[in-house]
Amino acid sequence: MLSTGSPPTDSKGSDKHMTQAVPPQAVKKKQRLSPQEREHLIVTGAIEFASERGLGFSTRELANHLGISQSLLYRYFATKEELVEKIYERVYLGRWNPEWDEILADRQLSLQDRLETYLKDYARVVLQKDWVRIFILSAFDDPVISQRYTTLLRRRIFEPILAEQLHELGLESKFDPDSREMALELIWGFHSSVFYMGVRQWIYNVPPQVDIDSVIKVRVETFLEGFRAFLRSVATK
Repeated sequence: MLSTGSPPTDSKGSDKHMTQAVPPQAVKKKQRLSPQEREHLIVTGAIEFASERGLGFSTRELANHLGISQSLLYRYFATKEELVEKIYERVYLGRWNPEWDEILADRQLSLQDRLETYLKDYARVVLQKDWVRIFILSAFDDPVISQRYTTLLRRRIFEPILAEQLHELGLESKFDPDSREMALELIWGFHSSVFYMGVRQWIYNVPPQVDIDSVIKVRVETFLEGFRAFLRSVATK
């Protein structure tokens, strides 16, 4: 006859066949994100991915990296181009300081003081891993980011620097188009020398061993000395 008593137990009296109950408060609920939070995390993850790979990735590769489905990625960004635009807005336009325009135009300060103030702040913004690596690596796949940003630099930074220096020297009306382009090229090379410190750190893995603000001060001094000599020599021809 089968026993109708309690089920068998071990020597300690514990039930071998029963699963221990888990207190309700110990069950971790899956976190639900708002659409804004989800989009922010996708863009943040895409920036990290692009800083290692450039822009030559597929949406499937990005989705795998983010640990989400491709369909969820498409729910927020219908095309890869939309996502690239958001990366550009976050990393480049989002870090652009509108006060830079005001600093460069402030004629109460010497041009040297203006350039030093601007470049020291600019260096703190651009000498970051994601800024430098996306800028460089993306150019191999699709130079849209580098082309758009350098166009912005020319209009908002290079041309104002030239205008301010010509004004200071009283040479505004003495420049032909070819000389103007040469002057802008010299400014571009000078300005890129700051960015190059980021390239050394995040591409070559050889970070600068000196204080960046001190380097900027010396570079501004030496640039302006040579740049003014160039402008005066062109104006006297």
